Amino acid sequence: MNREDRLRLWRAERAVDRMEEMDRKVFLAIRVEELSYSEIAQRFGITVADVEWHFAGSLRVLMVAMDEKDPWWWRFRF
Repeated sequence: MNREDRLRLWRAERAVDRMEEMDRKVFLAIRVEELSYSEIAQRFGITVADVEWHFAGSLRVLMVAMDEKDPWWWRFRF
């Protein structure tokens, strides 16, 4: 794994850590466990619309995190 891949993975892990609890649970159920929206809704006792809402929230967090600049980058600019 090259440096860029490691950095992307680190950002993604950090983003998942920053998600609201239910957003994180829904995101992991969809992306890792590959459950359907209806299965997730049944598991957590929420509606399919709520699953969509939480998944959208998790994707917003992930998109913002993946778009961030390297935290060290500013130190090396002259």
